[in-house]
Amino acid sequence: MSVDLEHEPIHDLARRVIRLAEETQYAAQVLERRLDALERRSEAAGRAERILSIAAGMRTHLGRDRLSVDDLYDPDTGLPA
Repeated sequence: MSVDLEHEPIHDLARRVIRLAEETQYAAQVLERRLDALERRSEAAGRAERILSIAAGMRTHLGRDRLSVDDLYDPDTGLPA
């Protein structure tokens, strides 16, 4: 049975599990989908960390009290200033 996974250790582990459990190609596909989902989740977490890091840097450079909601809207009209 051929399991085409990107990571060699996972590839070997998947083969061993499938061989020992005498599973079908379906089991390999389930493992592959699970691996893909975990990799996507890891990538998304990395993106979120980078975004939060950028936002923290912006707060440092801009200062927290430089711009407030009061600065965004005209007090008389309530429209954007």
